[in-house]
Amino acid sequence: MKSKRLCPICTAEEAEFLHSQKFTLPVGHPLSSGYDVVACAQCGFVFADTTAAQADYDKFYAHYSKYEDAKTGTGGVENPYDWQRQQGTARQIADFLNNPNASVLDVGCANGGVLKGLKELGYQNLCGVDPSITCVENTRRLGIEARQGSLFQPFRERAFDCIILSHTLEHVQDVQGAIRWIEDNLKPDGVIYLETPDASRYKDFLYAPFQDFNTEHINHFSLMCLENLMNECGFSLEISGTKNLPINADMFYPAVFGFWKKGACAHSRNSKKDESLRLKIEEYIVCSQEIMNGINARVDELLARKLPIILWGTGQLAMKLLSETSLANADILAFVDNNPINHGKVLHNTPIIAPDELGGLGAPILITTLLHHQAIAKQIKRMNLKNEIVFLK
Repeated sequence: MKSKRLCPICTAEEAEFLHSQKFTLPVGHPLSSGYDVVACAQCGFVFADTTAAQADYDKFYAHYSKYEDAKTGTGGVENPYDWQRQQGTARQIADFLNNPNASVLDVGCANGGVLKGLKELGYQNLCGVDPSITCVENTRRLGIEARQGSLFQPFRERAFDCIILSHTLEHVQDVQGAIRWIEDNLKPDGVIYLETPDASRYKDFLYAPFQDFNTEHINHFSLMCLENLMNECGFSLEISGTKNLPINADMFYPAVFGFWKKGACAHSRNSKKDESLRLKIEEYIVCSQEIMNGINARVDELLARKLPIILWGTGQLAMKLLSETSLANADILAFVDNNPINHGKVLHNTPIIAPDELGGLGAPILITTLLHHQAIAKQIKRMNLKNEIVFLK
């Protein structure tokens, strides 16, 4: 098939269909309500064949970013597991650079966690860039320079010794354009640190169905695919590898990372095809569908009682369930979410409210997350709510 979106790595247009993913989005959400997941026939890279443009993603992260709330979002210092992850990344970068005077730019810095980790290791010449002004302000509160912007806006004041894209590139529609932006803002001997989820190991860390196929993650890198991208863009690999990152005490997710040097090799078209990534993703799809089928059966049991319900959680899994299970036909009184950025929005013709707005709504509460369901159940009990709590599993 010919993909609507050219392969982000090799720009080929022939691709193999793997999966169709759908979402029910809040009113005004700027991203796509669905796309096909495809594998490039030429280089093997797996990506979302979305029709959303880079401008749509820039708008989303500027005005709808879930990372803005320091308590519920990631990329800051308040979540202990996320802070542990970012401290580890900061140590890696500091060990590689071995120069506290090096200038470092973190693009997509969220709430400044990696930069805070570097600051604690003695690095002072730090700057963050993020589309969200709230994330920028959160980073500044850590005593770190930060500016509102994106990978596709001018940043010409100075060049940097190191530029970081940590869990950013999987969100970018124009991947090669992002690397060109990085190249323009690096010193002649500068390095780039890249870290993304490891798509070749999605199945080994599967907690929720299709958790890695979401509105935001549209590029699915293996280590080979990440190396292919940087080879195509003329960067020379220094160090690369894989790691497992904590979500909470019992859950982890896989990542790939690497340091690449600017201008150290000629642009090349001799990248190797990743022959195994498509197969790994196909296995992940099969296992995800099995989990989804089990959830749908659970939802059917709840709806058979013919009661109105409350849904707690409006994240990626909830948006999938509203499109792909019988939950689409439920009598939903309200959606509840802890993240303030979602409050007041309308999802599935129903308002999203804060937990303290539940008031006298006594309907069963279906918790629509598998990653944080225990924490939410504890929160409901702390609030002394008498509602029945229903889990997806």
